[in-house]
Amino acid sequence: MRAAAEKAIQLDPLLAEAHDALGYIYALDHRWEQSEKSFLHAIALDPNRSITYGHFAAWLLLRLGRVDEALHQLRVAEKIDPLSPAVHRGLWQVLLSAGRYDEAVAHCLKLPADDEQKAQRLARARLAQGRTEEAIQLLTREGTRVKPGFGWQDPWDWVLGYAYARSGRREEAEKLAVANSNRPEIQTLIYAGLGDKNRTLEAFDRMAAAGHQLVGWYLTFPELALLRGDPRLKAIQRKAGLPE
Repeated sequence: MRAAAEKAIQLDPLLAEAHDALGYIYALDHRWEQSEKSFLHAIALDPNRSITYGHFAAWLLLRLGRVDEALHQLRVAEKIDPLSPAVHRGLWQVLLSAGRYDEAVAHCLKLPADDEQKAQRLARARLAQGRTEEAIQLLTREGTRVKPGFGWQDPWDWVLGYAYARSGRREEAEKLAVANSNRPEIQTLIYAGLGDKNRTLEAFDRMAAAGHQLVGWYLTFPELALLRGDPRLKAIQRKAGLPE
């Protein structure tokens, strides 16, 4: 991907898409300063390309915990393309991280009916609002479970597991955690729902050790509020290549 982006820039130095791609690549390599420069350059070259603002918000700003800046970028994207499902998905995520749950729900409801994961996104926002039973109903109704693939379980298992935990259905939550023993990113959030800080940190540490790219993003999740301020997080951040 890097070779293709660099070749594209060599052929056309003013191609915003290529600089956007390079920003993404630098973010994957934890080269944060270069990533930010590439995203900002892409925006300067084509300020009307809404997807670049979304990439900048998701792959750099949220991963570094810069939630307010991520929200600003997505608001700009919304003005450019107010009907874009990608923009609404981005706003749903960043508004959850900002603790603005009602607004997150509103953007989720703007997603098209055929959006494959609309129910799961809405369920997560309802959980944040404290509407746990409604979230469980959304997640368990026919047709909302995502089919497993590539050797793993439903990637939204953690939302259902978290919902079960919060509603007191601990045994069902534990079963989902066991079923996802090879997915520390899912276990991290189920254990958080169970209020088990030690197991949450242990799974989170395994997630970072495996090189998972969303460690920084997870730190902004309202579901992981129980970890905030814990001194053990610093070692996990270092392992994930994040600034402390």
